[in-house]
Amino acid sequence: MPSRILKFIALVFLSLLLEAPYFARALPTQLSAPPENNISASVAAQRALVDSLYYEFDRWFEIFDERIAFLEAQPESRDNTMERMRFYFAYAGLLGEVSHTLAFTSQYKIDSVAKPFSYYSEMAKKTAREIIDRDDASPSEKAEAYMYLGGAEGYIAIFEYGQGDLVSALINGLQADGHLEKALDLDSRFVDSNFGLGMYRYGNSRLGGFGNFILQGGSDLRKEGLAHIETALREDASSRPLVYKTLIWFNISEQINPANANLPKDHVLAPHNRRARVLELLAEFKSAYFSDPARKDFIGNKEYFMMDALQAMLDGRYRDGKAGFEKALEICDYLIKVKKMPINPQLIRSVKAGIEFCELMLMKPDESGDAPLCLKVSQHLDFLKNGGAMLEYDSKKIQRELQDVFTEALKKFSNKNHC
Repeated sequence: MPSRILKFIALVFLSLLLEAPYFARALPTQLSAPPENNISASVAAQRALVDSLYYEFDRWFEIFDERIAFLEAQPESRDNTMERMRFYFAYAGLLGEVSHTLAFTSQYKIDSVAKPFSYYSEMAKKTAREIIDRDDASPSEKAEAYMYLGGAEGYIAIFEYGQGDLVSALINGLQADGHLEKALDLDSRFVDSNFGLGMYRYGNSRLGGFGNFILQGGSDLRKEGLAHIETALREDASSRPLVYKTLIWFNISEQINPANANLPKDHVLAPHNRRARVLELLAEFKSAYFSDPARKDFIGNKEYFMMDALQAMLDGRYRDGKAGFEKALEICDYLIKVKKMPINPQLIRSVKAGIEFCELMLMKPDESGDAPLCLKVSQHLDFLKNGGAMLEYDSKKIQRELQDVFTEALKKFSNKNHC
């Protein structure tokens, strides 16, 4: 049914909002440690983030566990607290990537991931505050602490939003915005703060409603948010893989935004401009991370193929869209059977629905099986018109927009086939 493809789009947008910035400081602090256990948080976080694209999580959790245990056993010092802060945040970030891979939503999560995610987010927040309160911390160290504090508050806000605790989520979100801004004011070299600011400012404006009113006074900060994220990409933020994914999803989102439908062609948010940027970013993302001959046996990244398929579907390139969804389904099957990862069943059903939708849009009148093509299209349209698109998504605004996009596609397909 068409509601299933709408649920798919809603699910991937929600899973994006449940992902938060993942920061790593470029210059590691030097600490005394055993030779086999001396990797810095900065190096570990960046390597772990890249490896997460290939679903290599386990070894990094082992490394993080070892390093945190070592640091917690050492005498207290400013350098020790700084490094623990980085590792706590990196641990929460890696758990966030696991939750994203499993397609967590407000209705689907696993406690063995969600609980330590909350714990390490809180520990990152706690240690960041300790650094900020120290008289002997340098301005640069305080800037870094503000960055991690804002990032941790962002993590917590996203988790609380998923739990339905909107008031607490708004408070943490507002604090995150202020602390990330403070980090940049103190030291503009902490470019990952731009990523966090961009996510929160764009996301709140895009979703609108009460959160946008409270956090942004009802202002439309979509352009500003996208500009912050583009800055993080241009200045080579350590969270670069996430920056790519976030920019692609947000630019796809702007193509279905009815507020952009009548914008002049030279406007930055005009749909054709956002489409062009998505195609550029997809090519860059693939070249940067999925073209390495040394990883020739890698099955592929499901999110890359889902983004590529969704853009193809919006373009009307249904054959390409179908191929992308089929590849995403193959990767999900691999993650479940080989990696033993409990992927959200709704994601599997929804990816299959994406395939079905593309197959319908590729049908000819004599290829429709038992039911005539026009009857199938009519059934789909009636289902949507009668409120059948009950999306599993927390934002009614995005829900309505998605329904309108695919209803319009079905209407055009119906007219094309003289139904």
